[in-house]
Amino acid sequence: MVRQTSSIRKQQIIEAARGLITEKGMEAVTIDAIAEAVGLSEGAIYRHFTSKREILLLLIDDLERGLLGAVETAQSVEPNALRVLECILETHLADVEGSRGVSFVVVSGAMSFEGIGLANRVRDMLNQYLKALEGVMQRGVDEGAFHSHLDVEAAAVTFFGIIQSTATIWALSGYSWSLDQWRTQILEIYKNGVAATLEKTTN
Repeated sequence: MVRQTSSIRKQQIIEAARGLITEKGMEAVTIDAIAEAVGLSEGAIYRHFTSKREILLLLIDDLERGLLGAVETAQSVEPNALRVLECILETHLADVEGSRGVSFVVVSGAMSFEGIGLANRVRDMLNQYLKALEGVMQRGVDEGAFHSHLDVEAAAVTFFGIIQSTATIWALSGYSWSLDQWRTQILEIYKNGVAATLEKTTN
């Protein structure tokens, strides 16, 4: 049997926690369940992590990097704010389908983390993400593409809420349809709410 390095094993443990959350919910995330998913003993898990809290903290760090990375990448490569939003939406919906929306499941279940002292960390992750989205909204205002009086904070929350609710409805439907069919409709509805005109910005 090949012995895995500590870093690889830690990532496997974090991915096991991610899988349990998406498939069974936060209540299913226990050291015993994680150990079974990875094929280790509970003792072996504790050789890498001191607690379930530590595992989940690293998972949240990983989710935060993914959320913020999607915004930062889009901001750096897209020519205007509307294209940035489209790119973010595409990335998030692809991630939701690929991981069954674990980032948004974790955010929606933030209060489940209260008992292990991580609810504040989840809220901090969400706040950082919303601040990044506010930067996109302000860019749209500065470019003249979005309403000059747009409340960028409310616009960011609304954009996040659209993705969050889509991920939730998709999960409740048993992941039975492709999210890609919703991308254009979601973007058009949102764009018509924030755009200064209904004309499409050309690339």
